[in-house]
Amino acid sequence: MSKSVRRAAASVAIAVSAVLLTGGVADAESVWVLPGVDLGAVLTPTAQLPTQLLAPVVALLAG
Repeated sequence: MSKSVRRAAASVAIAVSAVLLTGGVADAESVWVLPGVDLGAVLTPTAQLPTQLLAPVVALLAG
């Protein structure tokens, strides 16, 4: 791989990590990635996704 491809891949990985870290905030109205780039509308529906995915497991454990 060339250096530029590695740098681009590292930049994308850092950006994705930052988005995933801020995606767990409950009721996130705005998540600013860059000035003028807001991902709040994209991430808001996924904020409760882990809770919804684990609901059947919690129901089984609760009895």
